[in-house]
Amino acid sequence: MAKYTIELRNVIDMFGEATVKSWFSDYELSDYLTDEEIAVITARGVWNKDKLAQAIIDHYYIYEIGLETPALFAHQAKVLMRELMEEKAPLIYSAAIKYDPLVNVDYTETFDRTSGNHSSSNSTSTNNGSGLTVSSDTPQGQISKKSILQGNYASSTSANENENTIADQTTSDGNGTEEYTKRIKGNSGVSASAQRLIRQYRDNIIMINRDIIKDLNMLFMGVY
Repeated sequence: MAKYTIELRNVIDMFGEATVKSWFSDYELSDYLTDEEIAVITARGVWNKDKLAQAIIDHYYIYEIGLETPALFAHQAKVLMRELMEEKAPLIYSAAIKYDPLVNVDYTETFDRTSGNHSSSNSTSTNNGSGLTVSSDTPQGQISKKSILQGNYASSTSANENENTIADQTTSDGNGTEEYTKRIKGNSGVSASAQRLIRQYRDNIIMINRDIIKDLNMLFMGVY
């Protein structure tokens, strides 16, 4: 039986459980966390506002409210929850992150190297050749090569002149890429032992709901 004000269970009877729970969930995680951080909490599935609100009214079910009227109590409950979540929401997010407590080293090293070569060569060669055969039945003295090539003063002639030019150019290019990736993951055994890492992991899993519930005790008389 209440001695000073009324117990929370009486407030629930007056306003309904859903309404009283809404006083302790009248905040948005988006006011304190990014969408990516909220997605991590949702994916983990171990915490939500409804569970916390239910835990609060279950814990303080037979406690007397610490304010004169239920309306003042509802107002202060909303204000205090928003103030607490500004501090606790990041902790809820960090507790929701999955990681292996036995792994204290996890990094990837990538090495890339590109090599290239270029070579070219040019060569040119020229060959010249000529030949002359003259047969004359009626020699008329000395005659010029030009006249001979024209067929003058000769019974028969044969001649040839040729010039060959060969040009050669060779170019070659080559490129190569080498990629090397190394990943190291595990317990280095330097900073902490496996037992210590597990203990640290357990210590980091803070009982967020329990801490929030304790911080709400200022809303109640502290007697039951």
